Amino acid sequence: MKWLGFQIITVIFLVCLMWLLELFSDKRTHLITGQFSAVNSSFITFLIVGLVITCFYLIFLLESRKKSNFLQSTKWNIMPKLCVGFGVLSVILFLIGGTMGPLGTLVEHWRSLIYVFMIYFLFLIYLFIFSIEFKKEKSNKSIHISYLWTMILLFVMFVIF
Repeated sequence: MKWLGFQIITVIFLVCLMWLLELFSDKRTHLITGQFSAVNSSFITFLIVGLVITCFYLIFLLESRKKSNFLQSTKWNIMPKLCVGFGVLSVILFLIGGTMGPLGTLVEHWRSLIYVFMIYFLFLIYLFIFSIEFKKEKSNKSIHISYLWTMILLFVMFVIF
């Protein structure tokens, strides 16, 4: 029961982090040639993404400490395929919703939806990497390795782009 409490605290921390981002994002916009644009350094963006991935890591690590956990399920054998399927479908729906659907209007009214989408896609990336690693080696070591690989992947993406 105490591990569930720590997981809930981790989720509350994640929600508070997104709330703080929204709170400070209003103050970080600057007027540039008649347009508003957010000015964020790539280091701060990577730090925020790293904190989100660290929260996922902690949730999985705390889940592994429970006596009966979802890591003992047999569904982990097909989880990489499910992650790819959900990821492709999510990207397609996100693009369609943003270009032809009401997603742009919804995000204008509720800016926090951007954070929800960010967390969702980061979770899919982490879950995909974790499911591949967990399929190879079903131990706590796979939780640590998947965290490391996810952070390396995202760091490389931030350096390149």
